[in-house]
Amino acid sequence: MPREKRKTLTPETWHHIKELFEAALKRAPDERSAFFDQACNGDESLRGEVESLLTSYEDGESFMERPAVALAAESLAGSRSESLIGQAIGHYQVVREIGSGGMGEVYLAQDAKLGRRVALKLLPTYLSKDEDRLRRFEREAHAASALNHPNVCVIYEVGETPDDRHYIAMEYVDGLTLRQHMISAQMRLSEILDVAGQIASGLAAAHEVGVVHRDIKPENIMMRRDGYVKVLDFGLANLLERDRKQTLEW
Repeated sequence: MPREKRKTLTPETWHHIKELFEAALKRAPDERSAFFDQACNGDESLRGEVESLLTSYEDGESFMERPAVALAAESLAGSRSESLIGQAIGHYQVVREIGSGGMGEVYLAQDAKLGRRVALKLLPTYLSKDEDRLRRFEREAHAASALNHPNVCVIYEVGETPDDRHYIAMEYVDGLTLRQHMISAQMRLSEILDVAGQIASGLAAAHEVGVVHRDIKPENIMMRRDGYVKVLDFGLANLLERDRKQTLEW
């Protein structure tokens, strides 16, 4: 039987595949089936592409050895993100991309109204379609925006573009993630204790107003050049939760 010819995918579809791939990597293998059921919404072709990437990735291939489908996805997604540079999203002028992942793309932008730099995060399209999760996220983001603590990244605004992409404008932190810092430098015990104390202080302030982070990891901790630690992405983990009830037993 002749092999079925693979359908040509658009840059937008590749970008969606990349988002789903990165989001799936954050989940345990036994949670991915339920995630795909919801995120792919019955699109078996889309699901197959993402599962193919996961299989290749988990077979132990390095980045340089990854299949052409993965490299093409990254290339096309990159060309799409570059097109936003110089564009206006609301009253924010996009300057450059500063990060991307399963939680969305992050850009350095200039706030035209207040004349300040901000970090502008665009949420993945598949997450923006879930109205219930967006409402829950917006409630938590607004609660987090009320926090006034030196170790919590300030959220300025939650908004939506004309093409229905949701974004978050937040404080721009000039520095490195804790992950980058740990890789680039040997941390002494005194520094480890200082960083841990600052993280705990920020989380305690959030808990006092009922805001729970749910996704603390080195990638969500920024270290400013002056030594201050900032906790990022309050509320975003809640957006990615599966709709299930969890009971905490003490």
